[in-house]
Amino acid sequence: MMQQQDSLAIQLSQHYKAGSSMSRLLAEAPYFSRCSDNKTAAVIRPRQYAIKYPYMQVNQANLTSWLIFDLDHDNANIWDDKNLPEPNLIVRNRKNGHAHLYYAIVPVLTSDDARPAPIRYMKAIYAAMAKQLNADIAYSGPVAKTPGHPWWQTTEIHNKVYELGDLACFLDLEVKPFQKEPDLDSVSHSRHCMLFERVRHYAYSIAADAKSHGCFRAFKQDIEDYATGCNNFKQMGFTSDLTLAQVRSTAKSVASWTWDRYTGTGAKNRGVMQLPESLDTKTKQGIAAKRTHDLRKISTQARISAAYNNLKQAGKTTTIQQVAKTSGLTRQTVAKYKHLLTETERTSDDVISIRSLFTRNRSNVN
Repeated sequence: MMQQQDSLAIQLSQHYKAGSSMSRLLAEAPYFSRCSDNKTAAVIRPRQYAIKYPYMQVNQANLTSWLIFDLDHDNANIWDDKNLPEPNLIVRNRKNGHAHLYYAIVPVLTSDDARPAPIRYMKAIYAAMAKQLNADIAYSGPVAKTPGHPWWQTTEIHNKVYELGDLACFLDLEVKPFQKEPDLDSVSHSRHCMLFERVRHYAYSIAADAKSHGCFRAFKQDIEDYATGCNNFKQMGFTSDLTLAQVRSTAKSVASWTWDRYTGTGAKNRGVMQLPESLDTKTKQGIAAKRTHDLRKISTQARISAAYNNLKQAGKTTTIQQVAKTSGLTRQTVAKYKHLLTETERTSDDVISIRSLFTRNRSNVN
């Protein structure tokens, strides 16, 4: 019992460490969070108490601050294999190695009144990353493994907050083109199909303006009004019109899908690198992989130098093993950059050392 209380005390101290990803998680969580000892998370507690449970609600109902990927396999470092950015937190099941990967992002508002473009962008990025990570595509939260809880093995890699564009540059996002005119002849046998065809194409035609100047609630009402006007099937020779409930159901489905996913073009999102469409996929992947490697190399070197400096200032030993433990990197990774330890030792100004490291490597990224 005493050991369990000690573990929880350590956990709480991690969440209150200023500037850490763990403290951000606590600050961004709902004030009253769902939590429990199992995935149902049927209990509701203030967030400072919710973190004492192994499962808790991390994102607020109408605000996404974390992209969380549920790995049903034991390769928690698959992001490295796939040349994807480093997650902020890796929360592993100690028994089977399954993990949740946490990526801190600039919060995206997801309420009905929110701008749709950032939501679509975020969802496209999440879907592409989940595919690369072999994550459970059915996982949608909001409950996740609580970082820092004694049940799990938690690794905090960094405290960076990603812009969506930071993640998009590692991915190839695509959207599908859509027909411009409804094909009513092919569905003339069905009232439901005819209504769906007419309503969806009307929704496509007004989507861009609605997303720029309106909100989802107004857009949905507009679609429902149009659908009601199209419900004149008795005049067209059918035995009766559709019921009001059937019309509203179709309108709601079309409105939701169009608002979340329709872009109006078949263009690809080329990310921050803006690679030309003329390049073949293999070439683009090679360029993106090199950029990923260069960015990760800079990050790794900076982490090693920072860890060495912190150990030195604290009067602790600066062996490769100790630097690896402090930086959160593997011993093998630190060994590859052991020359940095000598370079940092010769530099009297710790800040200059890290800045010179970035300056020296920046040309490799541009």
